[in-house]
Amino acid sequence: MDSQENLEIWVLGQNPDKSWHLLLRNTRTTTRIEGKGKPEELPTRSGRAFCDLYPTGRYIRTWAMDNLALFDLFLPNIFPPLPDEFTDGPVMWEFNERMYGESTRYSAENPDTSKRSWIVKVTHRTPLDEVYSITQRAEIYIDLITGIPIYKKEESIRGYGYYAGKSSTTTILDSIVEMNTAWAERYVREIETYLTADSAYNHILEEAEKNPSQIALSRSSAEYLLSQARARITFPDIRTQLDKMIKGLPEDFEQVTEQIKKRTKMVNKTAPAWEVEDFSGTKHSLDEYQGKVILLDFWYRGCPWCIRSMPLIDKVAEHFKNEQVAVLGVNTDKERADAIFVIEKMNPSYTNLAGRDLVKKYGVTNYPTFILIDRGGLVSKILIGYEPELDKKLVEEITGLLQ
Repeated sequence: MDSQENLEIWVLGQNPDKSWHLLLRNTRTTTRIEGKGKPEELPTRSGRAFCDLYPTGRYIRTWAMDNLALFDLFLPNIFPPLPDEFTDGPVMWEFNERMYGESTRYSAENPDTSKRSWIVKVTHRTPLDEVYSITQRAEIYIDLITGIPIYKKEESIRGYGYYAGKSSTTTILDSIVEMNTAWAERYVREIETYLTADSAYNHILEEAEKNPSQIALSRSSAEYLLSQARARITFPDIRTQLDKMIKGLPEDFEQVTEQIKKRTKMVNKTAPAWEVEDFSGTKHSLDEYQGKVILLDFWYRGCPWCIRSMPLIDKVAEHFKNEQVAVLGVNTDKERADAIFVIEKMNPSYTNLAGRDLVKKYGVTNYPTFILIDRGGLVSKILIGYEPELDKKLVEEITGLLQ
C-alpha cells in the first residue's frame, strides 16, 4: 500500500492569547495491491478543520479537528507539544492524548546551530501496541530560524492483522506561500459554512436516532440545512464535499432507521437468557446476575476501537466495584487464542466471556457494542462505537439505573 498525503496549513491570524488561528486542508490518495493483483486506486479522502495552535505546540481541539486524527499528517504529529521549561543538555518529556488513549515520548539533544536544526526523537505508544505488536518511532527536524518543522521520518512495524508489516513515512515541508487575502477570506467563510453545516447535520442524525417519532421531521430539517448551505458555497472543492453529504443523506437516514428497528427489538424487552464460560472455564449465566445492572461489552481482537475501549471499561468496572453492577466483556473471536492473547496483554479487571453465541441473541452487528441491562432484566440501552468520554457516559447511564 502506498499513500500520498498533503496537508495545507493556512495561518489566518494571531489571537489575543498569542495562539495562531489555522485552517487545515488535508487530502490523501492511496494505491493498494492485494497479493499479486493489479494496483487499485482507492477513493481520495479529504478533511477540513479550524484550530488554534500555541507556540508550545498545544492546540485547541474541535470536533472537525478530531476527524483529521485518522490522517498521518495530523497536526500534533508534525508540531510536537513542547515542554514547559528547557534546560541545557538533553531533554525528555511526554504528551498524553485522551482522544485515543495514546501517549508520545519526546527526547532531544542541544540544537545543532551549524545545521540550523533541532532534532526531536519521537516514540509513539497506543493501547493497541501490545495487542497488534506495534512499534512507532520518528525524528522531527525543526528549523531554528523559523521554528517550523521541515522534515519528519517515521517508521512503524505491525505484527498482527490485515495491515501487518513494516511501513515508513517521510514528511517534507514543500513550500510557504503568501496568499491573496481577499480570495482567502472568502474561501475561509465558505469553509466555515460547510463545517457548521456538517456539524449540525451530524447532530440531526444523532437526535433522529434518539427520537424515532420525529425522524421524518429530522430528515426534512437535514435536507433544508444542506440545501441552504450549498446555496452559499461557490468554491468547487467545497461544493464537492457538500454534494457527497447531500447524495448520502437517504442512505444515512436508512441506516438510522435500521438502528432504530434493531433497538426497538431489544430495548425495554427482557434480555435473552444465556449460559457461557469465561476463559478459565468457569460457567456464567444471566440468571446469576439477577438484581444487578449488567454491562455487556462485545469485542474481538481485530477491532482497534474495541481495544481502545477496554481501558475505559476498566474505569467503569472500578467505579462500580462496590455496587450492584456486573461488567462483562463478551469476546466474539473465532480463535480462542486471540481472545486469550488480548486478555493477557490488556489485563482487564472485569470478567470476559467466550460469547460468540450471544451475537445473534442480542443482534450485534457493529463493534464495539455496549448493552446495558437493568436490575429487572430488561435491556435498557444499546451504545455502539468508541468515544473518548465513553467511561463517563456509561457511568452516568449505570448510575441512573441504580436509582
